[in-house]
Amino acid sequence: MESIKASSKGQMVIPKPIRDALDIKSGTALSVELVAGEGFKVTVKPTDRIAAINRLAGSLAHRAKRMTPAEEDAAFTAAIKADDDRTRRTGRRR
Repeated sequence: MESIKASSKGQMVIPKPIRDALDIKSGTALSVELVAGEGFKVTVKPTDRIAAINRLAGSLAHRAKRMTPAEEDAAFTAAIKADDDRTRRTGRRR
């Protein structure tokens, strides 16, 4: 168990071995919970990747071409196929 100190602003540095083990990087969301009579507990919030993708998509919506659901599916399928082909080509070179 490692010991850390709080700064005058209440900030604490999570030791590197713990950050590495939990994959905590800059911007990682953490939850802090008061544990009565003991102290507090810090946990890593699960990343909501779907929400992040929707935020990104929303920021690009004004540039998007309007598509029907069938056209969207076809575009996604084409993009996935292109990525798979690129991955296969890259894998053969190694």
